[in-house]
Amino acid sequence: MLGGIALVVLLLKVFLVSSARVTTDAELSTEAGNSLSSDGELHTKTKSSNCDLSRYPQLEGRFENLVYAGKGANGCVVLANDKDNGNVEVAVKLSKKAGKLASWHSECEQSRSLHEKACTAGHEQLLLAERYLPICLEVGGTDDAPFMVMHAAGGKGIGAMRSKLRGEYRVSVFSQMVGALTAMHGIGLSHNDLHDGNVVILSKPGPLVAFIDFGEVETLKNANYGGGYKQDENLLARQAAKLADCPSEAQFPFNSEKTHDHHKQHTRKKALMTCLQDKWGKDEDEASFSDFLQALGAVVDEAYKHEHEHGKKHNHNYVTTTCVKTLYHTAFVQEHQPPLWSLFPAR
Repeated sequence: MLGGIALVVLLLKVFLVSSARVTTDAELSTEAGNSLSSDGELHTKTKSSNCDLSRYPQLEGRFENLVYAGKGANGCVVLANDKDNGNVEVAVKLSKKAGKLASWHSECEQSRSLHEKACTAGHEQLLLAERYLPICLEVGGTDDAPFMVMHAAGGKGIGAMRSKLRGEYRVSVFSQMVGALTAMHGIGLSHNDLHDGNVVILSKPGPLVAFIDFGEVETLKNANYGGGYKQDENLLARQAAKLADCPSEAQFPFNSEKTHDHHKQHTRKKALMTCLQDKWGKDEDEASFSDFLQALGAVVDEAYKHEHEHGKKHNHNYVTTTCVKTLYHTAFVQEHQPPLWSLFPAR
């Protein structure tokens, strides 16, 4: 399904291990010339220790327009046009050192399983997965030099991009985050690591959202409900407050203040609802916006309930779905979410 489809390019934390550090833009521009030739061909031997491309003779001649994009603890990534797949743009993750090919296969299969589960779940879930969740396309090589080809996706984390978003784009980005979370919760999975760097705003065509880095994905019943960025539902209240520029009393903690103070939670939730009504609700249909606030409030309450029960060593085997999907289907979210088209199609 890749042939002829123009994929969007994004920076590559999705392709690096979850603990990897991605280089800054300045570092990338400096190191790109050290790693790749100016005409985009693979070097026989690179001058940079970031990525020894001479270890991949089977890839030589396959890719064009190579651009060094980033590195992590165990791998580095180049963006390129793949002549084996209709010359579409892909991201190629290369190992910086010898590793076990089996683990790379496992990582790839985990990524692909998101789309497989979505396909089984039905048409809407597949549309959501192919819109919001980039996946692995191919894995190969040897134990000494494994490689992976993935959907290319380019942009920056919401933490770096939030201040650059204006007006309606902020509402759109929030609505897209609801869609992306529904892409996972709708098939019974939790991302489990939704900090600011793993919610990416694509660089083009416009402020589109994608989730990256699926190394900690779990079923909802096995997800982390300890609070902070490890808890999926916290994402929506936290980002709504920030995107709407709400006052401090409406801001939800990021990865601190692990508290079970019900009064404080209720006060914070009330302040958030009041802020959103003032900032986002003025020009909206009153009834539909009220439905939206009610659905978002249910997500906030559910997240608190899960976290509170986690503190009691509660068993979460009963969690097979969340209130996020109901929020996704509110008129307000549907109105402000761009059409669902396949940015990341399965092959």
